[in-house]
Amino acid sequence: MTSGRAQFDIAWRLALLGWLGCAVLQILLYARPGPYGDPFLLEWRRYFWLSLYFEWLGVWLIAGPILLLWLALWRRPLGPRWRYVNHALVLLLAANLVLSEFDHEILRFLGTRIGLSFLSVYARTATLGDGLFQDVLLADRGGALVPPLLLVALPAAYLFLALRTLGASPARRPPFWLALLIALVPLAAPLNGWAQASSTFRIRRTEPAILALASDVRLGFEDMAPPPDLDALAADWRRRWLAESADPGWRFTDPRRPYWRTPTGPAAPEPGRWNVIYLQLESFRGRDMGFLTGIFPSPTPYLDGLAEERYMTTVWTRGLSFGMPTINGLFATHCSVAPHSSRFITSFTSTHFQCLPEVLRRRGYRAEMFNAGDTDWDNSTMWLKRWYDRLWRYPQARGRDRPVFRAAAERIRALGRSGRPFFASVVSVSNHTPFNPPEPGFETDRYAIQRRPNLDTTRYTDDVVREFIDSLRGEPWFQDTLLVVVGDHGFNLGEHETPAGRISLFHESVWVPILIAGYHPRLEPGRRDGVATLLDVAPTLADLLGVREPVAWQGRSLVQMGKPASLAFAVQGWKFAETERWTMVQAPSDSRPRLFERNTDWSQFFDRAAENPAVAAALARRAERAGRLNDYLLRHDLVAPR
Repeated sequence: MTSGRAQFDIAWRLALLGWLGCAVLQILLYARPGPYGDPFLLEWRRYFWLSLYFEWLGVWLIAGPILLLWLALWRRPLGPRWRYVNHALVLLLAANLVLSEFDHEILRFLGTRIGLSFLSVYARTATLGDGLFQDVLLADRGGALVPPLLLVALPAAYLFLALRTLGASPARRPPFWLALLIALVPLAAPLNGWAQASSTFRIRRTEPAILALASDVRLGFEDMAPPPDLDALAADWRRRWLAESADPGWRFTDPRRPYWRTPTGPAAPEPGRWNVIYLQLESFRGRDMGFLTGIFPSPTPYLDGLAEERYMTTVWTRGLSFGMPTINGLFATHCSVAPHSSRFITSFTSTHFQCLPEVLRRRGYRAEMFNAGDTDWDNSTMWLKRWYDRLWRYPQARGRDRPVFRAAAERIRALGRSGRPFFASVVSVSNHTPFNPPEPGFETDRYAIQRRPNLDTTRYTDDVVREFIDSLRGEPWFQDTLLVVVGDHGFNLGEHETPAGRISLFHESVWVPILIAGYHPRLEPGRRDGVATLLDVAPTLADLLGVREPVAWQGRSLVQMGKPASLAFAVQGWKFAETERWTMVQAPSDSRPRLFERNTDWSQFFDRAAENPAVAAALARRAERAGRLNDYLLRHDLVAPR
């Protein structure tokens, strides 16, 4: 005869053993190098404890129902068959260890998490028997064949200790109040841990395997099967692209890949060897740029002056991004691809993109990136290492732009003097929530009318850019260099009744600066007010650099503008579309789209959907169609051929 109290004492110790097993796997994950010799994560110390914390949550989600069962039967005498409930718990926790280790190795090798969508692609008998798969395991720099060893050894060790716990003599049993705390307190982990993670990516990177599976299921699998109207979606996209491009010398040649286009006619002669310096500025909102809005005092005095250099700078005054997070802007500018409507684009690690740094490297360019942010946690490190010859990161800078830009300037001077053309990207991070200037002297007067914390960090990064560019102007190669400045996304500060910091697609979140400065003969200085997006950055630079080859880029060159352009996409439940006259925004919680006059109501104060319901509905439908097409192509590696 036993009791709920006695069985609870065994169950919580089994759960604790299960958590310790998960903790050992986490330590081995972070301590071992990646499969190709690099650190698994460069800045792992900041969030390693979150992994342990969330593993505690994961184990208790499995054990919780059984612990609560024993609490409900606390004083009730129980027959011997009740012991099998804890035996089942042992099997569940051993299976969780197998799942966790499998998930860790997927993360190490492929940069993605376990999920049904992953299993649908990779979980095949042929994969396991493939010699290449076996060779990869043998060449693992974290230890040859260590993954399959851990997959067996840790669960086996747990089973051994768990069986001893099941047969051990009764220990000193906790009182009911303490047992209640043991059962419930770990389930409160998200209340603190998710707040500490500070971004969705860090949660996704550190959450336990069972929650990664649940997240994958929650996001759905609508993009697994081809859309029933796939041919119509592709034909409509191609027709619109051709109608809006000022360059008619392209044709679409791949029926399976709607974005893939091939140039027709002879290629234009290359206009010399131009270097490119690409500056991606964190959360630079178009509405906070003096040269775009006339805001006074302007937080961007240097960029204001650069924009007005009438003999060298072209400014697209209504530049559009895809909103947060940063990777949306990164992939749009580098690969001219829009984000998936529900999943983060970096998770599509088996999809091939054709990205500008890679294209230029094939033509003899040296490509290097200098990133002030943490590229591990948004899973962009593996992508950046594919695109660039070298990725420079600066965890010691602790999110301060100036030391990163100074180090980048020193290296870029060396690149320029090498005589080899280069593509150098410098990515800022200081203008990031909670918007604390890392240096004194950039704080706005507390009594100022325009008192917003992001203006202080915007002013700081603007000064960093000033110092960076001024330090390079005297170099002999600078006259043969194109300087590109973009914002990765805007930022919602609570406008349009949306909680501050949340994803939004109103103009405060998607309007960003886009400017190109340089003495290129085909670059016409001045201001352009038409629709321009981050998708257009790569095609425009390729055009200026004389690169004309088959591509799968969704954007178009802005060198030759003149035709009315537009943009439509869906992301995180939102829908957005913009034409030369209208802007449509539909929030996930809205049953109807909102419609604004683009040219007379850029701040989006007056909803005109009631007066123009057909226009609003058509633009919402177009955004939905664009999202369905893009989602399917991303999921099934149908963007660019390998």
